[in-house]
Amino acid sequence: MSSPARRRNRALLRAGLASVISVGALVLAWRALGRSVEWEGIQLTPLPVLFAVAGALAFLAGRAWRFWLFLPRQRGEPVELVGVTAASWAAGLLLPGPSADIAFVGLARQRLGVSVAHASGVAIIARVLDVVSLCFVAVLAALFTFGRESPALVATAALVGVAGAAALVSLAAPRPRRAILRFATRIPRARQFVTRVDSSLDELATGRRWFGLVAATAACRLATALQYSALFTVVGLELGFWQTWFALSIRTLLFTIPIQGIAGIGTGQAWWAGALLLEGVAVGDAVASGITLQAIDLAVSLPVAGLMSLALLRRRRRRGSTGTASAAESAAS
Repeated sequence: MSSPARRRNRALLRAGLASVISVGALVLAWRALGRSVEWEGIQLTPLPVLFAVAGALAFLAGRAWRFWLFLPRQRGEPVELVGVTAASWAAGLLLPGPSADIAFVGLARQRLGVSVAHASGVAIIARVLDVVSLCFVAVLAALFTFGRESPALVATAALVGVAGAAALVSLAAPRPRRAILRFATRIPRARQFVTRVDSSLDELATGRRWFGLVAATAACRLATALQYSALFTVVGLELGFWQTWFALSIRTLLFTIPIQGIAGIGTGQAWWAGALLLEGVAVGDAVASGITLQAIDLAVSLPVAGLMSLALLRRRRRRGSTGTASAAESAAS
């Protein structure tokens, strides 16, 4: 068996074990602490579902806008870029680890003609921007909830955000970036990409892009706040806007931990339950809500991502068929 195949199988095995362990822990917590809780279940009404779908679409648009700022205009039409963004998002929802970033790099190369080094630089900066923005949201939301959250947790989020911002500055400034990349050359698998990534980051990290990147990232954060406020209504959680935003930011930061379940099974529910516990939700309710939230989140997000991905593929096939037919007509004439 080839080395990449072994690494893939090990990653899937870790994801499967993480799912089993997390599901087991949730079941034990529910049996021990949730029996006395009166759980009303899902309150499925059309308006919250529509708001959740609108939030998912707005998040997808903001994510595609951010990628568009990174890519030269002649590479790929906006519709194709939205499709690439949707397909990579779907991969991240279903598969563990940095699957969304890997899928974006592959699809950007195949569909948009973007080099692997350039797409990798885009994915790196986008990932760091996400972490910084989530930490900023957590600190901001904690200020508006009048200090109900743990000071240690808020301080940790602030430190991580500052570290992420420092990393962005380091990637943008040539001298610190090259020092980091020189260190990366010590890693055997990364050595061959260092030179190409350096030139790509030098092209990407220009001052004129940063305002647009911040605006696009802010749009993504607001869109997810809309989506999950609606989903909280569906499961009957009565949290305010800032409490919802805080719980969402902590849960999403926990998703950056390398070990995740397949399709978030187990780990996704655990992160939701942990974030809700931090907001003072009772243990039984937090576990029940975490299980339900992960399921309905996939029920909303996956169809949105899947339909947009299919639109890309169909558009690509039509263009390919039209191009083939035109070439045949030209040859015949």
